[in-house]
Amino acid sequence: MTQLANVIELEPMDEAMRLWGAAVKAREAATGDLVALQESLDLGLRAAEIMVIHLLQPAKDTFPDTIGVQLALPPPEVDAHRDGVNVPKMLQFHDVVDMLSATDLDCVSPGMHKGWEDRRSSCRRSRSLAQETIGVTLSAADQDQLLLLAAYRNRLFRYPPPVRVVPGEILPAFRRLERLMDGLLKAAKGS
Repeated sequence: MTQLANVIELEPMDEAMRLWGAAVKAREAATGDLVALQESLDLGLRAAEIMVIHLLQPAKDTFPDTIGVQLALPPPEVDAHRDGVNVPKMLQFHDVVDMLSATDLDCVSPGMHKGWEDRRSSCRRSRSLAQETIGVTLSAADQDQLLLLAAYRNRLFRYPPPVRVVPGEILPAFRRLERLMDGLLKAAKGS
């Protein structure tokens, strides 16, 4: 049995790839195991969040301040008070879906678009910048399926039960997440 090192540095792409690999492995067992289904959801969405935040770093200063703050990276050291008491403002999966959705689709995360600019204009401008930086654009069908995954993740991990889980909704939607991750991986290789 191997032992963990005394200190482990987690870099964004390494962590995203580790989480995505675990999500895919859990997804393979998900048809017969609710815990594996939940793991695939949480790990997969977290991997996408990390990858998008990482891929948007070169353009973070060109986004409105409300989004730039959510792209800021904390220092690597864990602080019990700062990190245990305060939940950092960072892009959540629904924000990722919003930023990568086609510019003509409705804004699904309007709270992210605050400031002097009209929210619809800010949403379109931020989407254009994100898509230009990453090279991934989500269709309306992609958006719907990925938001369904976000909804299940929220209900399973952020709210107490009761919740009705329909694996027949989650498993097909996971294919959209796989396509999104394929696009993000291609973008990462190109950067």
